[in-house]
Amino acid sequence: MFLMLQARLIDDFKGSPALLIWGDNADMVALLDQITGLRTDRPVVRIGYGENAVTISVSAQLDRSHIRSLPPVIWECGDDTLRRAADLIGPLLTSTGHQFIDADGLAEEVVVSANEYPTDFGR
Repeated sequence: MFLMLQARLIDDFKGSPALLIWGDNADMVALLDQITGLRTDRPVVRIGYGENAVTISVSAQLDRSHIRSLPPVIWECGDDTLRRAADLIGPLLTSTGHQFIDADGLAEEVVVSANEYPTDFGR
């Protein structure tokens, strides 16, 4: 499924490399649905557009949160990461703010943000 969320791998996001995923509250609802689906029956989710597309895929390693690039950028998540991401995205369904999810590889963290960045941020 292709979401309306935006995504971008940023070399220096407040001092470290990060994968930024942003949108509005409706996008957070869709992202939570997709994250939940990854835990049950969907092996892959794609977000963002063109060169900024990000694929989220399930990893067999339970605690995995790893960012790599082919393109597109791939965020591999184990079940622990998917559960943690779902818990962190929940508050963003009806608010403005952001949450941080630890990662390794090309980024040290994934930042999920609601209502903080415009759709053309970083272009």
